[in-house]
Amino acid sequence: MKTTLPVLLFALATLPGAASAASTGSPNIIVILADDFGWGSLGCYGAAGLRTPHLDRLAREGRRFTHAYAPGSVCSPTRYGLMTGRYYWRTSVKDGQVLNGNAPLHIETTRTTLASLCRGRGYATAAFGKWHLGLGAQERIMDWSVALKPGPRDLGFDYFFGLAANPWNGPHYYLENEGVLGRLPGHKVELSGQRETATSTGLKELWQEADIMTTLTGKVTGWIERNRAKPFFVYYAPNAIHEPVVPHARYSGSSYGKYGDFIHELDASVGEILATLDRWQLADRTLVLFTSDNGGVVNRGNPNASRALDAGLAINGPLRGGKHTEWEGGFREPFLVRWPGRVPAGTVSEQVVGLTDVLATLAGILQVPLAPGNAEDSLDVLRAFTESSPGTPVRDHVILQSADGTYTYRAGDWKLIERVGAPTIAPRNAKKAAQAAKKAKSGPQRDELYNLREDPSETNDVAAAHPEIVVRLKAALTAARDRGHTRPDAK
Repeated sequence: MKTTLPVLLFALATLPGAASAASTGSPNIIVILADDFGWGSLGCYGAAGLRTPHLDRLAREGRRFTHAYAPGSVCSPTRYGLMTGRYYWRTSVKDGQVLNGNAPLHIETTRTTLASLCRGRGYATAAFGKWHLGLGAQERIMDWSVALKPGPRDLGFDYFFGLAANPWNGPHYYLENEGVLGRLPGHKVELSGQRETATSTGLKELWQEADIMTTLTGKVTGWIERNRAKPFFVYYAPNAIHEPVVPHARYSGSSYGKYGDFIHELDASVGEILATLDRWQLADRTLVLFTSDNGGVVNRGNPNASRALDAGLAINGPLRGGKHTEWEGGFREPFLVRWPGRVPAGTVSEQVVGLTDVLATLAGILQVPLAPGNAEDSLDVLRAFTESSPGTPVRDHVILQSADGTYTYRAGDWKLIERVGAPTIAPRNAKKAAQAAKKAKSGPQRDELYNLREDPSETNDVAAAHPEIVVRLKAALTAARDRGHTRPDAK
């Protein structure tokens, strides 16, 4: 029997997943933000003794970036920057520190976010995992029984399932949309500390830390399956590999102690998401971006990281420092982009990009103009994703801030660490005040300058040899802070 073209097209259109982004010209979008995952902790970035086949698959089928930067070396600053395209230090929090788990929502509901951008183009949108950007309007949430509004669903997400903050900080229960999951009728849900019980919190049960990744992964894949008939945007922020490092028992003993085992579980989680895309024929029309909120922990006081380091894992590769610090190991992140047909497969880019750029880049893909007063520090770097050969820089600088409020400014190969004349920041707690006092007693501070091409491990401060570069970069940093934006048309 002869099949006519219209009939064939109709048949193809009714296949599972066919009525999705392909028919609208817009890709499905999945952004995965790992936690405390260092630049040297996956195979495609040179890690030995680990198996990260699914992350390596993203690199093999897409593009791996070697100079991608988180705007902060701890989580809340980066999560804010990724979600809004704006530097965190432009908000009321100037010291580079994370938000408390019971803090109010830190993003204005009128601000453009990744989710509101996509929902405005007809996407189904969902967020899963660690939020850590505040919830509700209370100065400090004490009663978790009330509706936690405003929250993710007021920022453009149709659905939210996840954690308020880090698993070890509390509260130790899942949140779904505006409420606590598993609340007992008539009971208040209170945060009683880090050793809550189900009875004390008014819940049927608390989570089991070793099951969190499994639960989150299942929620992500299930939501994709249910929403595959239209373009979708997924923001997935797994808790791996942040402390507590508690991989599921099925990964026990598979690598460098619990730390390496947790990396294996993170990779497997990504693999299940990719398998879901394959199963529903969605992979070819889905943009997948994987990165991390800050560098890995290399503090020898952390037993899990210390054991991994002793076993030979270069958590942040050859980069100096790690989480919390102003060094490259704190900011430079793994950054993988797969978009079949648009991003050349198996390629590596040395373009400098920032996680704040994701918003403007998606706006460019979706052909949505960004309104003034939004995405102030986000640039459209799509060319860095798609160019077939190295082109001119898509960014001329990035501004980074460590957990103690220290600013750094990278322009080209040069990196300035500002230690003199920086804005005065009042520490928000006694611990930070003590750290600031200790730093002040260490002696006169001076700005530092490194050439990252010649000295990627930041071992040779050349500020004294190039005072004119220090002056130029310092002036540019000051101007960017004072101006209120770095995107040219943001105001």
